[in-house]
Amino acid sequence: MSRPSKPSIQIINSTIIGVVITAALVAFILFGSNAGAGSYWDPGSLAIVLGGTVAAAFLSFRSSQLASIGRSLFAIFHEEPPLGREVDVLEQVALALQKHQLPQAEKIANGVNNPFLRLGLQLVIDRVSIEDVHHLLSWRIQKMVERETAEAKLFRTMAEFAPAFGMLGTLVGLVAMLSQLGGGDLNAIGEGMALALITTVYGVVLANLIFRPIAIKLEQRTAQRVAKLNMLLEGISLLALGRGPTMVREAMNSFMRDYRDEIHG
Repeated sequence: MSRPSKPSIQIINSTIIGVVITAALVAFILFGSNAGAGSYWDPGSLAIVLGGTVAAAFLSFRSSQLASIGRSLFAIFHEEPPLGREVDVLEQVALALQKHQLPQAEKIANGVNNPFLRLGLQLVIDRVSIEDVHHLLSWRIQKMVERETAEAKLFRTMAEFAPAFGMLGTLVGLVAMLSQLGGGDLNAIGEGMALALITTVYGVVLANLIFRPIAIKLEQRTAQRVAKLNMLLEGISLLALGRGPTMVREAMNSFMRDYRDEIHG
């Protein structure tokens, strides 16, 4: 039986690379400009932008959706592993079923860490009809898509809020500056102008270097997970149809080749 080749070089997580480049960019802005790093730090401005964005998010989303923020942030640093072990498991279960070794098939299924694959294998071992297997597993895929789409939408919404609150801070700073024009206090006028400008900077940075990239990363992760789960669903369906281990292995290899071709062009 042909085995899929394993990559010899481990790809560095792109999120880590992005974080390093972002940190370098921010450091260059802070320490490479004539204004000095202290000119870009204003707790009041940050409170307006970040506090307003978070408050708007709490008003827009349910607490159960907001509770997934930590999990979402962890997920962007986690690259989805290729289907390798799962294909081996499908082949082993197909061989056990072909030999009518149900206890062995159940033992293999119970040792699977992937809950989607474990459920699918158990349904096949319990001789559930292929229509019911498709219905139940497709429903699980759909629920996963809905949950993860909501997580990505949360960060996309925050990316929309951040520049708006940056503009709010700009207006607040302009009001403070204009109120001091009559008194001629140049220090107060300068502080008001700084507040007006720096909040816009904070809003743009938070939206385009933090919130929106996280949303895009989560959307890409969901698309990859859906593709992988659909491939597993096809493999489980082959088991339900009574296909042998050789056909299951070759079909899964074909699915993975087509998936790589679609992703990498």
